[in-house]
Amino acid sequence: MKYVNKDILKVLDSDPGAGASVLDRDGKIIYMNEVLVRLHFSEALKPADIEGKTFHEIGFSKHWADERVELLRQMEKTGEEYIIRTIWQGCQQFSWVRSMNSSHQGHDFRALVVTRRIGSGEEADYLLKSETKVVKSEVTGLGKLCVLTKRELEVLALIGQGKTAKEIAGCLHRSTKTIENHRISIGNKLNKTNKVELALIAREAGLTADDSTRIRICTAQKCS
Repeated sequence: MKYVNKDILKVLDSDPGAGASVLDRDGKIIYMNEVLVRLHFSEALKPADIEGKTFHEIGFSKHWADERVELLRQMEKTGEEYIIRTIWQGCQQFSWVRSMNSSHQGHDFRALVVTRRIGSGEEADYLLKSETKVVKSEVTGLGKLCVLTKRELEVLALIGQGKTAKEIAGCLHRSTKTIENHRISIGNKLNKTNKVELALIAREAGLTADDSTRIRICTAQKCS
C-alpha cells in the first residue's frame, strides 16, 4: 500500500457512499474499499478477493475492461483528469479519476478512482457540464433493465424526463397507442405498472435515449 496515502483512504472509508480504488496503468487493482466491492460485485466478496487482479482477470466484460485500461493509459501520458459516467447494475454512477503521481509517466503510475451513484437531477447535470472531461462509457450494465428492448429503453428514458405518452410519440415518431403499448410492456417486465414508479427507475439509472445503443452487460444484480 505504499502508493496510497493513508489519510486519503481514511477520509474515503469514512464516507458510506464513496467507492474508492487505486489502479495501475493495466487496470490492476492495488486497492479497493468495501463500498466499491459492494457496488461492483456483491457483499459476499471482500477487498482481499479483488486486490492484485486486473479487470480482465476478475471477469469484467472485455469491452468494459478495455475501455478503462485505454483511459488509464491516456492519463499516464497526459496527466489529464476525467469523470466516467456509467450505468452499472441499473444505476447511474460517476467515477472521478485522477493521477496519484507527481510525474504522471513511469512504471509506478497509479490512479485514484472515487465512485458515487447519482441518479438524474441537478447534481448529475452539474457533473455532466463539469470543466473536467466527462467520458460517457460505451458499455452499460443495465441490471434489471436488461429485459427491455432498445425501443422500450428509449420510452422509459422519456418517461423519466416526465414526458406524456403523446409527447413521447412525437419524439419517437410513433402513435400514442404504440407508446402506451410499450409502457404496458415495460411495466409488465419490471413489475411496475405505476408511471411514477417507472419514472423513478429511469431517473435512478440516469437513463437517456443514447443509452439504448450502448454495449450491454446483463447481470442479475439490482441497485440496493
